[in-house]
Amino acid sequence: MRTIKAAYKKIANAVRPVLLSIVALFLAGVITTVFHLIFTPFLDPFPQEALMSADWAGKVAAMDAYMKANPFAVYSALIAHGMGAFAGVYFLTRLNIAYDRKNNIVRPQWIGPLIVAGFWMYADIQNDLRDAPIGPAWTILDVVVTAVLSFLAYLLAGGARKARTTDEFYKG
Repeated sequence: MRTIKAAYKKIANAVRPVLLSIVALFLAGVITTVFHLIFTPFLDPFPQEALMSADWAGKVAAMDAYMKANPFAVYSALIAHGMGAFAGVYFLTRLNIAYDRKNNIVRPQWIGPLIVAGFWMYADIQNDLRDAPIGPAWTILDVVVTAVLSFLAYLLAGGARKARTTDEFYKG
C-alpha cells in the first residue's frame, strides 16, 4: 500500500507541472481575448473575412488599410498579447513550486514559465507575420513587449527567489 501511494505521488509530481503549463496557456489565451474585447469598441471591425480569403499580398494590403484607419489597433494588440503572456507566466510561476527532498529545499521552477513565454512569443510571430501581417518592425516590438512582460511576471511572482529550506516553515 505504501509503495502504491509513493508511486501515485511521484506520478502526480511529474504530471502537475505539465498540467499547470497547459492551464497557464489557456489562461493566457483567455486574458488576451478579454483585452482584445475591451479594445474592440474603440476600433473598426477587424477584417477577418478579408484575411481568411486573401493570399499573402492581399493580407498585407488589408492590414495596411486597417492599420491606417485604426492607428491604435497595433498598440491594443501589443497590450493584449503582453498581458496574456504576463498572466500565464505569473500564474504558472506562483503555482509551480518544486520541493527537492534530497536537499530539503523548495526551489522555484523556471522551465514551465519559459515554455509559456516562448510559446506566446511564437504565437505572436505567427500571428503578426502570417495570419494578420503587420510587418517585421511591429512583430519585433510585439515579441519584445511579450518577453519583457513575461520576465516581469516571473520576477513579480517570485521566480527569481533563492531556494529556501523547509525548516523555516510551519508544517503542522
